[in-house]
Amino acid sequence: MKPIQYSVPVPKDRTVFIQEDVLDKFYPYMHRHEEYQLIWIVEGDGQLLVDDNLHDFHEGDIFLLGSNQAHVFKSRPLGERVRSVSVFFSDKGALANMLHLPELSILLDFISKNKRGFQVPKEQLSRVRRRFDILKKSDHMDQLINFCYLLRALNAVSSELKPLSGISIGESEEAGSIRIHTLCRYIEHNFRENISLDEVSDKANLTPQAFCRFFKRSTGKTFVSYLNEIRVREACRLLGSSRYDSIAGIAYDCGFNSITNFNRVFRSIIGLSPKEYLLSYQNILHQ
Repeated sequence: MKPIQYSVPVPKDRTVFIQEDVLDKFYPYMHRHEEYQLIWIVEGDGQLLVDDNLHDFHEGDIFLLGSNQAHVFKSRPLGERVRSVSVFFSDKGALANMLHLPELSILLDFISKNKRGFQVPKEQLSRVRRRFDILKKSDHMDQLINFCYLLRALNAVSSELKPLSGISIGESEEAGSIRIHTLCRYIEHNFRENISLDEVSDKANLTPQAFCRFFKRSTGKTFVSYLNEIRVREACRLLGSSRYDSIAGIAYDCGFNSITNFNRVFRSIIGLSPKEYLLSYQNILHQ
């Protein structure tokens, strides 16, 4: 399903736009918008579909959705009221100019590193919700200042944040390493094949042991974890497209050598079996 390009009604006199919604249901269509969206689910629970990744949400949860990241919230059960507070902002224009100041550049760096969004860890929700509430009640210059405090609170727990959707090879390029970017692109283009550790180590002109240390230091992931996430991301895309003969066919097409291994890895990354994911994906789009 192609996401709708949605235009957020940001007032011209606002660098940061805060919107509170009390509705019967969330906007029901898969959509994207240029602005980042930091959303606090004040009431309601259900599922969030981001790109091809499913996440449960509950009352009190907070998510960041990246610029032009396709998403849709589906509440559960249907018919119950949902309430949310959203902060929309752009990493371009006036805000970006302000965050380029040396004292604030750490916040711009935080935004840049989280283009795939995240869910605030439950242990940090209370602290972040307090900053959110202060921001909601402020106006004009205070609103901008309190937005920076909110970003600072999120940046303080950045090491605990996990992206909402799959790996982007552009992120390795941003890390400033031509070698790791080349390796990640090689994996991205060849994940359907049986890529061995020896093969990719040889590409890097490193011993397998040295390659493993280099790759983990550069990406924060082991080679096997990185490869599996790319394969599962593609499997999710194929499951959502409905253009496949069987789940087993998807498994082999994505580079897995057995259905058992595919099911195990898929569940470890997504939290559902491929069949459960497919049913949830279909339900969330057709409610």
